[in-house]
Amino acid sequence: MSRARGVIGSRSRPARVEAAAANRPRPPSGTRWPGTVSRTIALGLAGALGSAGCGGPDADDGRVYFSESTSHVYEIGPSDTHLDQLDERVSFGSIIDVVAVPGGYFVADGLDPRIVLLDEGLNPVRTMGREGEGPGEYRLPWHLSRADDRVLVHDSGNGRVTYLTLEGDFVASRRFPGLASGIAGHPELGLLVAGDAFPDHYLTRVSEQAHTAFGPIPAEWIVDPEDSDDSADKVQLPEDRVAVTPDGLVHVLDGDRLALVSYRPDGELVGIVFLPKEMQAREVKQNEEMIEALGGRDRVLSSPVVMSLTPLDDGRLLAGTTSAVTADGLVTRGRVLDLERLEAIPLVFGADVDRPWARAVRVDIDRLDRAVLNPMWTASLEAAPVRLVDRDR
Repeated sequence: MSRARGVIGSRSRPARVEAAAANRPRPPSGTRWPGTVSRTIALGLAGALGSAGCGGPDADDGRVYFSESTSHVYEIGPSDTHLDQLDERVSFGSIIDVVAVPGGYFVADGLDPRIVLLDEGLNPVRTMGREGEGPGEYRLPWHLSRADDRVLVHDSGNGRVTYLTLEGDFVASRRFPGLASGIAGHPELGLLVAGDAFPDHYLTRVSEQAHTAFGPIPAEWIVDPEDSDDSADKVQLPEDRVAVTPDGLVHVLDGDRLALVSYRPDGELVGIVFLPKEMQAREVKQNEEMIEALGGRDRVLSSPVVMSLTPLDDGRLLAGTTSAVTADGLVTRGRVLDLERLEAIPLVFGADVDRPWARAVRVDIDRLDRAVLNPMWTASLEAAPVRLVDRDR
């Protein structure tokens, strides 16, 4: 059963999960968490921030927020590498997702279902798969993720995740229940799928033996459809994202609340931190304007603000977002989230980049020195350097 939205920022749960939810321990509020956290991550622990802390509890609502950096941005520079959509070596039908691996990139083609491996210069190295339901075949490869020495392919058309080696060899496939909005591999827990299989949990832990729920949604965020003024039977695709950081913590970006909800491998809730207040107000407003331009929520099944959640080698996370324009005129495409300082550093295009082009380009980035760009309405790719710069330069 799909998990429909209730009031904005809440989760509706069907009657069949009421009994289970009633017996489930209620998570603590967003500002009090028991115990300590490895790496002294200050998720929800204002006292752990110390003098280095940037974010923390808000005086108005008591929630813990990331603080948007006012001193630095990660700036995407001019493109220096190109792969044209009519290149005779490889021609993509559509580019759905890109993930970086040592020495290159895996690219998911949606219209011509396959996976293409490119080197760092965007030169084709290998093509894997074709349309079908057999091993190593795809119906609609939708999302790519890397977990150690494996690349995970979320094939939404076949309702499964396919494992590939870093060289592109097929390893295995795992089916999962329900609709999925994100996947991640965990060294202990295995495959984690964000979706609607368990209405009162964010994630499904997928194995050959069973599918089990992981990551309970905070009880105060779940509402009974009968208590909602919104049409709870309205179909909405799941919009949550999932990532695993090198310390083994599991992080879910709640697409409704725009909050990072974090768990230990044993399922214990570590904390909740909301994306910066100013960023939420600005980007949600611009996103809602776009939805209205497309005919409203009756016609738009999914329009997430956060498009991706990518773990970085240093323990930070990159939350890739829809495009928005800041007060100082920069086009933003994401935030680098520092879990120790509770700081969010914007990922932006330089002020000299054509704004309409920057707002219409898809950005995939897994290393903070390079970005792969897919201009909207094309099946071409470009690569560009990324650097940390002073915001007031």
